[in-house]
Amino acid sequence: MALFPSPRIRLHEVLERGKQATTTLMIYEDGAAVVPTSATFTLINEEGGLVIDGAGASVSGGGELSYIVLASQIPSTLSFSDSYLIEWRATIAGVEYLFRRPCALARSRLYPVISDIDLFTFYADLNSIRPSSIASYQPYITEAFIEIVERLRNQGNFEYLIIDSQALRSCHLDLTFTLIWRDMDSSGLGAGRYLDLSIEHRKAFEAKFRRLRFRFDLLEDGEADDGDGRRASQANLFTSHVPNFWAYRRRW
Repeated sequence: MALFPSPRIRLHEVLERGKQATTTLMIYEDGAAVVPTSATFTLINEEGGLVIDGAGASVSGGGELSYIVLASQIPSTLSFSDSYLIEWRATIAGVEYLFRRPCALARSRLYPVISDIDLFTFYADLNSIRPSSIASYQPYITEAFIEIVERLRNQGNFEYLIIDSQALRSCHLDLTFTLIWRDMDSSGLGAGRYLDLSIEHRKAFEAKFRRLRFRFDLLEDGEADDGDGRRASQANLFTSHVPNFWAYRRRW
C-alpha cells in the first residue's frame, strides 16, 4: 500500500433532511481503485453528537464504499446545519484508515441546470467531434459544476441556499466549454483554435461570475428571504472608507 491512500472527495456532501440518500466514497492508489476488506459509516452533527454510529457500509467489487442513509435517520426534527461530518473507516491490507468529509443537512440540494443539448445549441458540431472514449460531455459538465460550487463556498456562500439556480446557467456553460476546448487542444486537435476558444470562454466565465446575483433561502424555510431582491455572490471589498451611496455631501 502507498503511504497515503487517496480518497476522492470532490464536494461538501449535502443530505436532504427527511429524505433517503446514498453516499459513496472511492479510494485510489497509484491510479487504481483500492478495494477495502470492510468499511463503516458515521455521521456526526454540528455539536459532535452521533447521528449514525459506525454502521456497516457496503464495498463493491470495484472498490466503491456506499451507505444508504435512511429518511428516518435524518428526520425533520434535526436542525439544519452546514457543520455535520462524515467519517468513513476503511480497512485496507489489514490497516484501518479514517477519512473525513464535511457534510450539510439541508432542505434541498443545488443541481446543474445544463446538459449536452445546451452545449449543442452553441456549437452544433460538438456531437460529431466528441471523443469516442466518452458517451457524452457529462464529465466536463460535472467538473465545471464542482468548480463553481467550490468557488461559491470559498466566497462564503452555501450553494444549497440558492433559490435561482438558473442564474448559474451562463457561467456553467462557459466553464464547461473552457474545459472541453482546453482538453481538445491538449490532445493536439484544432491547430490552436481550440485553445483560443478555451481562453475566450474562460474570460467570459470570470466576467459573468463576478456579476452573479441570487435570491437565497437563508432561513431554509423554502422561500426566498427577499422575494424581489438579490444578493451578489461576492461581497464588495473597500480599501478605504465605505462610500455613502445614500447622501451627497457638498464641500465648501
